[in-house]
Amino acid sequence: MRGIGDRTVDADDKRELLLDAAERGFGRFGYAGTTMATLAAEAQVTRPTVYAYYDSKDEVFVALAERVRGEFLQLQERADTSSPVEIIRSTLSANLDLFVRHYAILAVIAHQALSDDGMRALHEDIYARVHRRHARFLQRMAASGHVRLPVPATSVAEAVTGIARRFAEQAVAEPGRAAALRQQLVDLYLRLTDLQDEPHAT
Repeated sequence: MRGIGDRTVDADDKRELLLDAAERGFGRFGYAGTTMATLAAEAQVTRPTVYAYYDSKDEVFVALAERVRGEFLQLQERADTSSPVEIIRSTLSANLDLFVRHYAILAVIAHQALSDDGMRALHEDIYARVHRRHARFLQRMAASGHVRLPVPATSVAEAVTGIARRFAEQAVAEPGRAAALRQQLVDLYLRLTDLQDEPHAT
């Protein structure tokens, strides 16, 4: 496996590898306990190598938070679009997997958001843009008769994120439950929205 010091790895890939290492470092030591030296050690490179790509740990942290936000948005674009139910099944499963994979760094981002206005805005944006897309999907499904919503679409989107975050916490604590939790998340969603592949009879 090629590392950051490999001369055949291009600059963009090296940034990604550094962010991978940074996610491990911030997840293990928290924001306050992480330094550029920590990040260098986690990436198995020298501090000058880290400084060649990022000027400070703040810059690394923001880049990492933005990457996480981008992954949540991208998963919605990669959904199985063969049917409404499959859109939800594939999206929710991938969403839960992302919450599990990024569980530690999301906790650190949330903690930093308590005292940092910029991080608070980024933290809110990680979820707000996903919620807006989700709500628009539900509104389209409601208009076409595929769902029956017990509450406004925006509230469903918020509630599902809350459930997914709690299920992720359980999956991190007990990895063997991950598959069952994915299925339960989908089942809960289908029951909550009464989502069907064909419009409901009127």
